[in-house]
Amino acid sequence: MRDNKGSLIAVWVPGNHGAGGSTIANLVGITLQHMTYKRTLIVNMGSPRNYMEQYLKNDVDARFSMDHLRGFNMNISSELIKIYSTSVNDLLYILPNCRITKEVCKVEEGFYQRFLEKALEAYEIVIVDLETGLNLENQLFLNQADIILAVMNENELMLRETFEGSKTIREFIKNDKTIPIFNGLHSMEDEYKTIKRLNNNLKLRGSYGVSFDVEVNKAACCEGKLYSFFKKELNKKSSNIPMIEQTKELSGIIADKLFKPLDDMQVNNSLINIVFPKKKHWGEIDV
Repeated sequence: MRDNKGSLIAVWVPGNHGAGGSTIANLVGITLQHMTYKRTLIVNMGSPRNYMEQYLKNDVDARFSMDHLRGFNMNISSELIKIYSTSVNDLLYILPNCRITKEVCKVEEGFYQRFLEKALEAYEIVIVDLETGLNLENQLFLNQADIILAVMNENELMLRETFEGSKTIREFIKNDKTIPIFNGLHSMEDEYKTIKRLNNNLKLRGSYGVSFDVEVNKAACCEGKLYSFFKKELNKKSSNIPMIEQTKELSGIIADKLFKPLDDMQVNNSLINIVFPKKKHWGEIDV
């Protein structure tokens, strides 16, 4: 068990790159900080193909990255993490991915454990956007996470291959602290059927669905203004974009599990539910 003040959320794509893990990491980080007013850090721990910070690049100029912290090796401290993290607002910070290959800037074996411990001393919520698949670094963060968000697409053939190819991956996805998320769903009429089919065929006790949205995708991938776009929507009493409301629901579930229930949020304590808008209302389908 960890003996740290902060809470760790691991955002992980167990299958192939492109399921939208970085988008989910950003959106959940932005929304949790907005809802809880807790000091929050979003860390890009993925490969060079991971564009987490790029989705915010025209909202915030991140001058530093994990490279700077790796340079301190085992001398890394909570103060150094705060110094080299970039402020998005007074309570939200990001730490971009390495820009120098890990083979060039090597660190000692215990570096990532120490980084995790010090980051959780510095921040109340730490969200790590992990590399796809499974490696030793991923396993360290997944094992110690308070909550795992396992982000997948709806390609059942690829999912079956992932589930059947690794017992360890399968066990992490089905872990009690994991929320399986099927991201980028399209037709709302078919989403219920898709989720129920995937839960049944993959033997999941439940999962969460997030719809694809053109405006959110444009703000992230074309404009690099995901933060300002999403923050504007969060400041509204309600949004007509399903993805916004779904992220608020998901973040409410996470917040209620990590902290005391939020008075102004109606959250669902069970992970065995699928939450989707239906005819402009939110509904829950029990698995």
